[in-house]
Amino acid sequence: MIDDFWIAGAALLLGAIVWVVVLPRYWQRQYPTETNEDWLRLRQRELVGESEQLQQEAALRLIEDGLVDDVPRSADPLISSKASQWAGVLLLTVLVVLLYQRLGGWEDVNIARALSDVERAQPADIIALISRIETRAEARPANADYALLLGEYYLSGNDPAAAFDYFDRLVVMGASAPEILGKAAQAEFLANDRQLSVTARARAEQALAVNTAEPAALATLGMAAFEEADFRAAIQYWQRLQALESPGSPGYTMLAQIIERARLELGEAPPRLVDDSPEEAPFVASSASLGVDVMVRVPEGAPVPPNGSVVFVLARAAGAEQGMPIAVSRTQPERWPLSVRLDDRLSMAGQLISESKAVSIEVQVSIDGQPGRDNALYWGRVDPVTVGGAEPVVIALRGQ
Repeated sequence: MIDDFWIAGAALLLGAIVWVVVLPRYWQRQYPTETNEDWLRLRQRELVGESEQLQQEAALRLIEDGLVDDVPRSADPLISSKASQWAGVLLLTVLVVLLYQRLGGWEDVNIARALSDVERAQPADIIALISRIETRAEARPANADYALLLGEYYLSGNDPAAAFDYFDRLVVMGASAPEILGKAAQAEFLANDRQLSVTARARAEQALAVNTAEPAALATLGMAAFEEADFRAAIQYWQRLQALESPGSPGYTMLAQIIERARLELGEAPPRLVDDSPEEAPFVASSASLGVDVMVRVPEGAPVPPNGSVVFVLARAAGAEQGMPIAVSRTQPERWPLSVRLDDRLSMAGQLISESKAVSIEVQVSIDGQPGRDNALYWGRVDPVTVGGAEPVVIALRGQ
């Protein structure tokens, strides 16, 4: 496309040169121009046989316009010297180039081509490209694409102040997409040392009014609620955000950890229920609400998971092996077998296990703290399990 642009531009410029310089030399008049006297003779021939008054009027007009020499002079040259013509061509070319650089899209084309190859670019090349985009964005402040690209870049690069400048520019220009409103609120919140202004809150709430699952708005309002010690609201926002993540993903795990921290601040973290005996232990129920009591045993003859291992106990809808859990427990056991209770205190994304008649229970033991069967040293599953049963559900783990 770029080569075609230059070819077309050169062809148009060459055509202009031909029209300005070459063709006028072949289109010059080779005979003298007509005079008023020539016009009078022609008019007199036309008035033959007409009244004498018309002929006198024609002669009078010749006198009014002024007489000319008997021998008409040849016409002055219509074109100037070659030097002046080529100077004009050169000046026109420079003006066109300067005008295109000011108003044209050549730099935009170069930036678009660089962005298409950004995956193969070196860090220094990316920094240089961002600098070019910034320059272009300042030259064209109404270009929403550049403002959005720079806002995304600086927000992901942990420079919220710079990101806010561009997201705020988009909002001022009239952007109302929930993604832009949410990120504008998030950038302002982070740039203001985690203080949520009235404007930022309004933008985040406006984003959620359009899209109830807008991630940036949910994250911002959740962080702000936590900073304001409104841990219940923070948990609600983060649970809605966690519902957007795939179970076992880093984002899902991170949100589970901060939700657990908010619950600790509220004093609602479930107590770790462990046995006093390595072989058998009485099960302790810790909540009056309906739930499921789970006892987890390591495989017979298998080594006990090392200290620091994390046990995930997940409750899903009966028959489901994947998808959003209804409730999750994350525990670092000190002794085995491990006893855990899943109830409404551990519910996810507003779901209540007490409202389910039966669920599927899965246990994953992870050494590195990452959920998911692929990361599990041991795992086990029982399906279906009646919610509110009097006896604990015993899950015998098995290795991968």
